[in-house]
Amino acid sequence: MLESYVTPLLMSYVNKYIKNLKPSDLQLSLWGGDVVLSKLDLKLDVLEQELKLPFTFMSGHIHELRIHVPWTKLGSEAVVITINTMECILKLRDGAQDDHESGSSSTGRSVSDGSKAVAKPRRPQQAAPSDPDLPPGYVQSLIRRVVNNVNIVVNNLILKYVEDDIVLSVNITSAECYTVDDMWERAFMDIAAPELVLRKVIDFADCTVCLDKRNASGKIEFYQDPLLYKCSFRTRLHFSYDNINSKIPSVIKIQTMVESLKLSMTDQQLPMFIRILELIIALYYGEIGGHKEGEGEEGSVHVREAGAVLPGMDGDLEGQGAVQYPGHDLYLQSGGPEEGDEGWVSWAWSFVPAIVDLEEGEEEGLYQQGEEDGVPTNPQQHTPKDPVVSIGFYCTKASVTFKLTETQSESSYYSPQKVKSREVLCLEQEGITIEVLMMGEPFFDCQIGFVGCRALCLKGIMGVRDFEENMNRLEEDAVFFSCGDSLRSKGMTYLTNSLFDYRSPENNGVRAEFILDSTNHKEAYTEIAGMQRFGAFYMDYLYTMENSSATGSQDFSAASGEEAVPAAVQETSIKRLVVGPLDVRLNGSAVHRILKMVTCAMDHEYEPYCRPQPEVVEESRGAATPEEIARLEEFIPTRLTCLTLLQVSVTVSMAEFNLLHTLMPIIMGCKVTAPVPPVTVTAFQPVRPLPAVQFQVERANFEHSVPMYGPELVATISGISQPSDNLLHHCYAHLYLKVFGFQAGLTCQDSTGGFLPLLPIIPSFSTALYGKLIQMPAHWSRRSSVPTTECIFELPHFLVQATRAQTLLLQAICQSWTHSVVSGAPPTLSEGLLREVYKAPGAKSPGPSPTLEASVQNLELKLCSRATEKCASGTVGAVKVCARTPGSGEGVKEKLVPLIQGPSDTRELHESRWLNEIRKPESLLAPDLLAFSVQVPQQGDDCRNSGAILLVSVQGVSVNVDPVFCTWLLYQPHRGGAGRQQQQTPGSAPAAKRREDEASAGSAPLAKEPSNQASDYASSPVKTKTVTESRPLSIPMKVMPDTAGGESWTTSEERMKELIAHAWDVVKRLTLQLELQSCCVFLPNDSLPSPSTIVCGDIPGTVRSWYHNQASMPGTLVLCLPQVSVLSAGHKYMEPLQELPFVVSKPILEEGDAFPWSVSLSQSSVYTLLGQQRRLSLLEPMGCTSTLAVTSHKLPGCSSSEGGGGGHSFVVCLHVDLQAVHVKCSNPQVQLLYELLLSWSSTWARLQRLGILRQTSSGVPEPPAGAAPSSPVRSSAGTAAPDTSTCSRSADFGPPTEGDSVPAGDDGPFADPVTLEQKTSSIGGTSGKVSLWMQWMLPKVTVKLFAPDPAAKKTEICVIGELEDLSASVDVQDVYTKIKCKVGSFNIDQHRCRPGQGLLSGHYEGLVLQCKETAAYGGGCSELGRLWRSGPLLH
Repeated sequence: MLESYVTPLLMSYVNKYIKNLKPSDLQLSLWGGDVVLSKLDLKLDVLEQELKLPFTFMSGHIHELRIHVPWTKLGSEAVVITINTMECILKLRDGAQDDHESGSSSTGRSVSDGSKAVAKPRRPQQAAPSDPDLPPGYVQSLIRRVVNNVNIVVNNLILKYVEDDIVLSVNITSAECYTVDDMWERAFMDIAAPELVLRKVIDFADCTVCLDKRNASGKIEFYQDPLLYKCSFRTRLHFSYDNINSKIPSVIKIQTMVESLKLSMTDQQLPMFIRILELIIALYYGEIGGHKEGEGEEGSVHVREAGAVLPGMDGDLEGQGAVQYPGHDLYLQSGGPEEGDEGWVSWAWSFVPAIVDLEEGEEEGLYQQGEEDGVPTNPQQHTPKDPVVSIGFYCTKASVTFKLTETQSESSYYSPQKVKSREVLCLEQEGITIEVLMMGEPFFDCQIGFVGCRALCLKGIMGVRDFEENMNRLEEDAVFFSCGDSLRSKGMTYLTNSLFDYRSPENNGVRAEFILDSTNHKEAYTEIAGMQRFGAFYMDYLYTMENSSATGSQDFSAASGEEAVPAAVQETSIKRLVVGPLDVRLNGSAVHRILKMVTCAMDHEYEPYCRPQPEVVEESRGAATPEEIARLEEFIPTRLTCLTLLQVSVTVSMAEFNLLHTLMPIIMGCKVTAPVPPVTVTAFQPVRPLPAVQFQVERANFEHSVPMYGPELVATISGISQPSDNLLHHCYAHLYLKVFGFQAGLTCQDSTGGFLPLLPIIPSFSTALYGKLIQMPAHWSRRSSVPTTECIFELPHFLVQATRAQTLLLQAICQSWTHSVVSGAPPTLSEGLLREVYKAPGAKSPGPSPTLEASVQNLELKLCSRATEKCASGTVGAVKVCARTPGSGEGVKEKLVPLIQGPSDTRELHESRWLNEIRKPESLLAPDLLAFSVQVPQQGDDCRNSGAILLVSVQGVSVNVDPVFCTWLLYQPHRGGAGRQQQQTPGSAPAAKRREDEASAGSAPLAKEPSNQASDYASSPVKTKTVTESRPLSIPMKVMPDTAGGESWTTSEERMKELIAHAWDVVKRLTLQLELQSCCVFLPNDSLPSPSTIVCGDIPGTVRSWYHNQASMPGTLVLCLPQVSVLSAGHKYMEPLQELPFVVSKPILEEGDAFPWSVSLSQSSVYTLLGQQRRLSLLEPMGCTSTLAVTSHKLPGCSSSEGGGGGHSFVVCLHVDLQAVHVKCSNPQVQLLYELLLSWSSTWARLQRLGILRQTSSGVPEPPAGAAPSSPVRSSAGTAAPDTSTCSRSADFGPPTEGDSVPAGDDGPFADPVTLEQKTSSIGGTSGKVSLWMQWMLPKVTVKLFAPDPAAKKTEICVIGELEDLSASVDVQDVYTKIKCKVGSFNIDQHRCRPGQGLLSGHYEGLVLQCKETAAYGGGCSELGRLWRSGPLLH
């Protein structure tokens, strides 16, 4: 009788998945206690239906299946199922991607629709109470014990997946599942009170994973090294039940432990491995094969959000390693074996008990209850019956080794080729934890953590043998990435509360408690708790689906008339990632290995699994109802991602070798036509000390949020005429970035591998960035008022400080990366430079080495983009630059010399009154130095839209051009022991290596090498020392070649015309408002350090303090640049800082309506400050007003394809009215000017001699540089060359009447553009035309020259020259250039000046020269004649 119940149970599994099996043979074999089935073929179509994945089984068979049933000892001995050699081959189903593309168009289906489509409830036939075949209770109990103790053994399991040229195979030598006791030892157990627990163990032995590439015929030419070789691991399963009769476990824990996981990957396997990862991601997100049987996209979205599988998706659960529950009453209650929907494969492979039947058993009860009234009940309403499922993976140590392969041929021609691999990179992790906790659909949580992680270099790369075993290099040198702690210091925290932790509740007979609500979960699993448990990396992904009191639907697609999601559901998704103390060291070895891996990963031709589909806007979508809008206002589900970086340190060392010219073109997508010859470096010697730049971040927070159902949400809200700010806010993807404690500086790696303390270049500062991006932009194309993108950047304080030696070292580090040496030779550093930068504390410096400091305060920038325009606004609070001269122990104190100060109150600096007044310190509430707003229309807009708008306001700036800046700029490292530096590398370079270099390159040429490379590393301490015999190979080349370098200089005119045309496109409809306050420049002939009593950086205060308190004040020239105000036509003043977007009162619609511009300059003066409180003026305050007009006309017969401004002619008119000019000059002033000129000319000559001014960002001469001297003659200049780039003068531009001071007829051409157009069109040619007319008006110019009178003490001679009614005009046309100048009168007078008496007339009433427009009268003429006869001017 017992056999009548066990046999159908076993046959129900076998018949479903195996072809051509006779039930009679199986039944007869089972009666004997053993059954052996050989060469079995699997029903592939049934497997595909069960998996519900876009895979097709190419083949599947079992070599031997053994079933052993101990009929006489069923109560104490386990049934054993053995499978020997099972092999399955899969491939991606044809058209899987097409199915996704065709199915993805039907979006908007709710979660419940997807659930209904997939979850088809089974309703087993209920047996009647009077059924005589119903087994008695003890038989049920016996069968349950048998099922709970089934042992499953699989020997030689082979799984293969093929796609394109990829062959992925998994081979498991042995896998065994058996029941254990509370000590996890093999035993025959049953579920008994009070524990009500069942435990099982699965042992996997020798798991090997291979990844190979096949050719077009399907054969594998070269077998790669296995990805994973003979790895063994153990899985523990723990099931807890509420009572003895429970069919479904209340808690299921499945956790796997791996002691050591060693992965190996070659350069050919890397792109294939990435392809497999892309396939997994595409499957997870439902991008391929996710839409069948009416399943909507929304359902797949919910599946990947919840991380769980909807009821009925058995295959997905099996794919997650799910197992079967022990209550098999389902099959006992069924009418026959055919009623069982579970297959024996699930029973054999899912290791009893299983979640599959768990879900289905639960599903039966739920649907039976719901269908009593004829209405199916949603499973979500019965969440208390969902079991708690905990899945975990733990690994003590894991490593991934990357290898480069090379093909080697045997000596014989016909011998097969062999592939040899070479290890280059290794990534090691310790204490890996992956835990998943779920309870049906309402709760899902995944946590991933690492205790420690590091990466290190192995052997050699690209011919450079930098880490060979015979190098005896330190392990610290090889490690370039380290994060977190080690297991030695952290302990076994990664196993906390797992089945492998002896302290866990399950291992101590206590039921575990789980946190299954979001509020308590966030309080318990914080960033601090995660880092305390792991230390390197912690991720927590939480998805919840909670009920609320609200009624109605949460579906955003309800407006389209589709079915709605069940009411009262609120979904949240939060991902939190924390990275612990991180140290990255990017040296030459590490960067070349990383970039080599990147190039290998890009070496493939695989097509993407899913291409982004164009956005389709549904025109027939109905408007949302007020009830739906109210529900959206109440709650909108979002996905939130938070990333936190703690204690990050990135060190970029000087490149010890640079072969990036072979890698960067490939990474940047450039086509490499010729193969790069292999680089052979005979020996590698590490450079010590090795300078480096280090960046440190104390903390960085990154947040990103997007709507969970973006397409449906946007489609609904975009149809609302006036959506609220809350609804619009959720239609964006939001990004927040906050950086705290960022600093950068110089450090140096010594011979022991350690780094010196950081020399800060950028002290610690914090910053923040916010951005948002509209979702589904196609839906907002008609809503021009809705911003598509927005970005806000804030920088409260930023400071840069460096000595000249530090900047030279930074320059050397940068050039070591930007310029690649073909031979890969290491650079040679100047010992004097390194000594100066990394000098020991207390060491005396040979000379002053000032430190330059530049700070920026309160920088704010906002960018906004809409469908019609782009906007930007921002402010800069203050800018200060100063120089610090270090003190010495001999009583010399540190000096602070301010160089630039902004904002600075320069409104009164153009006059001398400010020197005698009490100057208030700069207020904290002072206006921002810079405030601007700009708005530019988008390209392709209707020309009737308003043009660009630019509002700029700049406050006053004070500049002190102090000689200390020249001292800083002209610094050169001391060359003590220069001969020794030419011969050896700093550090411990072997003498044999030096002799080898001298023998190969020659000592004499090596000594002359720096002069030949002066243009390469201008004034840089880097000198290249080659190790190859060919000297030209040591010339550095750019890592990224300049593609524009080969352009012909003959196109300079065309480029100038294009520039003019682009400039005209910018300004022709530009509303301009520009305000520049005066900039005051102080030029002392000696340093002006700031006194301690003056506010730091106050340049005018420093000058006034020296003026009053120091008798030996250095002579100072003061230049007060004018205040500038520019307004376009018809514009009224408005605040320069506007809320984006903004409008002006009178927008410019037509081309050219922005002109004329009104330009005003005022308060410009020049004076000198000398010792003993002497203030002498050079140029009295003056100013001017001007008007600028520009018009453009289309030339007939010029096509737009002729480039740039080829089809336009321009007429530029400038009129300037100057105020009176008063110039004074005396002997001390001339002497000061001469001293300043001599000093700066000397500085300029030294700068040119050192090559600092000639140096570009690269410093390497380019091929076109030879033509550079001649090119500026043709491309220089205001407009263009006069031969072809100017426009002919029209008939109305005739010469004005002689004697007219102002040519009144010059305004005529602007009123008659047709004549101008006709005239210019007759000249011919295709170049653009430019006509220029400028006029200056100056009422008076006075020049006073002072000199001491040798005949009288305390008396000065003053010569005064006056010019009145000056005017000038310049008319530039295509056929001529005309210049007119006019002077109304010219007088020269002589006077004597005494203190307190003013000017006294000299001989002949002081008259020296008089020239007027009208003739002089009698007395004046005779007086003038006597003056000329006496000749006082001859002296």
